Amino acid sequence: MKDSDMMMKRVLKKERAILEKSTAVLDKKNLNCEQLQQEYIQLLDAYQSLLNESSKITKIGDINQRKLYDANSEIESQKEKLYNVSVTDYLTGCHNRRYILEALGVEFMKSERYALTLSCILIDIDNFKRVNDNYGHQTGDYALKKVASAIQETIREVDLFGRYGGEEFLIILPSTELYDAAIVAEKIRKTIAELKLEAENIENESFMLTISLGVADTHTGSPKTVKELLYNADKALFQAKYNNKNQYVVYSLSSN
Repeated sequence: MKDSDMMMKRVLKKERAILEKSTAVLDKKNLNCEQLQQEYIQLLDAYQSLLNESSKITKIGDINQRKLYDANSEIESQKEKLYNVSVTDYLTGCHNRRYILEALGVEFMKSERYALTLSCILIDIDNFKRVNDNYGHQTGDYALKKVASAIQETIREVDLFGRYGGEEFLIILPSTELYDAAIVAEKIRKTIAELKLEAENIENESFMLTISLGVADTHTGSPKTVKELLYNADKALFQAKYNNKNQYVVYSLSSN
């Protein structure tokens, strides 16, 4: 049995005893003033003792309540940490493929419901295999982190960004027309082209990277599903690669 439960039982027992003693005193008709005063003092002492024990129980209750609150807060904190781990790419720190695709599905439904144009940009790092071949996978990982960070800093807070796979990234631009998405794509392309990267474990060795981008929206070609929208973006990306890379291409019906 818990100490607080035992204390509560003891307090209730004392409370009943004081009530019984008070009733008994009131029932006595032959007590003089001095005797009545003595009984009153004893009852007062017993009542004060009862208050002290009740106060202890209240304090214990407050402590337990705080402990319970702290425990619940810790549980919520751990749940949040677990959720963040489940939606974060382990290497780059941006959203992972699972999250970004689920987010695209949600935004796609919103665009249909409210008749808003949704755009997306599919990004691929040009000739990334050469980085791993020339400088090693450690430098390759470092380059992916730097590129992801640079892209994240370039886009708006309302835009969603994640690693699509390997050296590919996906940006979701809610309520954004194709023309405005193209401006964002060019801004990102320029940012990465100007990014100076250091080779890991090779002193005074640096290199540059470029990216190719495919831009698509929910208006051009009227894609009916997320899969179709991504197919359009991927087709535009392929065209950018075919056109000598380091550029963006906007999906159009003429490219079909």
